[in-house]
Amino acid sequence: MTIYLVSTFYPNIKQAKKVAKLVVKNKLAACVNISKNINSIFIWKSKMCDEKEIELNFKTTKKKVKKLILFLEENHPYECPLIISFPIKKINKKYLDWVKKETN
Repeated sequence: MTIYLVSTFYPNIKQAKKVAKLVVKNKLAACVNISKNINSIFIWKSKMCDEKEIELNFKTTKKKVKKLILFLEENHPYECPLIISFPIKKINKKYLDWVKKETN
């Protein structure tokens, strides 16, 4: 079984924690890591933006990736959120087993 890392960004910690708890409660991911004070620089609607964001990294199974991405899209405050996923090529068995158990 393949484990995936799904990543996105939220504008504030309150929204980030809310969606993280919903995802874990609904067994769409086993774990969410939240990193504060990410600085993002981008152009949005022809304006240069320099924003503080919160990064969320979800660990889930291949079976749950599509559902997780759809859930994040539906519950995201951004008009055009980044939601990306990566398969994890190597992982220790104990963690793999735990992720499978928590997402079933």
